[in-house]
Amino acid sequence: MADLIFDDGFRANVGIVIFNQKQQVFFAKRRYQSGWQFPQGGIHLGESPKKAMFRELLEETGLDKKSVEIIYVSDHWYDYRIPKKSIRKPANGTTVIGQRQKWFLLKLKGESPNISLAASPEQEFDSWKWIAPDLSIKQVIGFKQDVYEKVISEFMPFIDA
Repeated sequence: MADLIFDDGFRANVGIVIFNQKQQVFFAKRRYQSGWQFPQGGIHLGESPKKAMFRELLEETGLDKKSVEIIYVSDHWYDYRIPKKSIRKPANGTTVIGQRQKWFLLKLKGESPNISLAASPEQEFDSWKWIAPDLSIKQVIGFKQDVYEKVISEFMPFIDA
């Protein structure tokens, strides 16, 4: 299924911050890479951000709607640009220059129930950990740090509540 691409070259995307009862956030390492990040993924044409979020949540973590509670959704969309050396021209000819993301804050119900990184045949992560929210800003790849800082700043009042 094709992803939604905005006219300015940004791919529509959802980002997901999951936190537990200890106010720690779920952070995962990309498979075959050294980079750590929050779950995220593209929004398909005709798909709502919320529906995309639940699809990505299941694919990347094995968690379903019953395992989490939506606490908050970002006030606006956040953009980041992909470094020029990493930009690839897709088969359909639409060059994607970055991601435009709607972020969701989810509270985990219970103690790490049903987390499975192999829930999808296209497994994206090979390990995960719980960390303090501010550590995610320092541990994510450089070109995403600004967005992570803004998202964590927006979400912290709800994580700390």
